[in-house]
Amino acid sequence: MNIFKKALVVLGVILVSAVPNLAAEVHTISNEFTITVPHYMHITPVTSPVLTAHITNRTGNLKTPLYTRFRVGTNAAQTQTLYLQANVTTEGGYESSMFEQGGQVYVAFASLSKIPTSAALANCKMGASPKDSPGVVAYPVTSVYGAEHKFIPGKGKYEVYVNNGITDITVNVGSNVLRNTFAANDPRGFYQATLSLTEADI
Repeated sequence: MNIFKKALVVLGVILVSAVPNLAAEVHTISNEFTITVPHYMHITPVTSPVLTAHITNRTGNLKTPLYTRFRVGTNAAQTQTLYLQANVTTEGGYESSMFEQGGQVYVAFASLSKIPTSAALANCKMGASPKDSPGVVAYPVTSVYGAEHKFIPGKGKYEVYVNNGITDITVNVGSNVLRNTFAANDPRGFYQATLSLTEADI
């Protein structure tokens, strides 16, 4: 009986040794999917901006200040530079109307009913007598916030620096007219300036 038991034990060992190693027979094949995400920049207006105001009689001041807000979305890892600028239509074409005077940045508005000359816009920027800048009035940019920025006098625009993600940039234009830009020779009607935030430094 002891011999028989030993024989069974030996046989069992032989059978286990004869079973193939199934784990070693498993094969794995992998495929990698790759996509490319391009540089992304999106600029849209947000909230309810105040884009229209009336001038009070005689003073040239606005009854309410103006403001607008831009939302910028970007996936760029590095800080991106945008340009905040204002333009008006003169007899000479579409011209920059943002300028600095006495350390304060202003936006000039041009008459739509009687298009001003380029000289009138230039005189307004230089602080000339109001009789020399008919059809052009200017108001201060009281604040730009939501992102780091600086005004570049030589370009007549702000550089605005935005980082990865979503950034809201608010621009406020004050109601007090730049002295000597509003006068009796300014034609009645609508005055307009177009404010834009863009990637292009043009």
